Amino acid sequence: MANELETSGFAEFDRFGLVFRRARALLDALLVTGDLPDGGTEVLATETLPHIEDVEAGFRAWLRAGGNDLAELRHLVLHGGLGMPDPRDAGEARAALVEAMQAISGAGGDRAIRPAPVRRLAALEHARLVFALLPSTPAEEVHYPAGLRTYADIVPPRTPGELSMRIEELERELWWVASGRAPRAGDAAYRRTYGFFDAAERLSTQGLRSTD
Repeated sequence: MANELETSGFAEFDRFGLVFRRARALLDALLVTGDLPDGGTEVLATETLPHIEDVEAGFRAWLRAGGNDLAELRHLVLHGGLGMPDPRDAGEARAALVEAMQAISGAGGDRAIRPAPVRRLAALEHARLVFALLPSTPAEEVHYPAGLRTYADIVPPRTPGELSMRIEELERELWWVASGRAPRAGDAAYRRTYGFFDAAERLSTQGLRSTD
């Protein structure tokens, strides 16, 4: 890999690219040696994990503002560990779900309504694009060192619930790596996490290049 990234002209996009590039380099080194390089834990803690936290925060803002149906919201609330009594009508159901979602996200109480930070929504939309493009990564661009040169089996998340679980998986895998857990090459969750950063780096460094 080159030491410098070509600039796209968009500072935030370039910042994303640097985060992804450094993260994938660490995941590569961990698979090869079983240990993170010096300073690797700090990079994960101060760069990579905060980016995934931005993705998660953007997801929560998108979920509260979106038109997701009651069944999907209920699934997310139950996944978050909050049970609810059976509602008497649709209005009560939605009100209860909104309260539960606020509890999960740490919201609630009297506070001003403010638009979600652009950075977090940008992080979410970029992550959604990466998830969508991951299965179509060309064989020559797949860098995972074990198995077939393909990510075609990694199905993109199709619902908010699936997207939530994939974001949580990224965060969980990164925390485990930062805490010194050595992955196995055949670990499916680690491969999905590696694949995300592999495809994200490719998108960030090649996605805006002219095809002329």
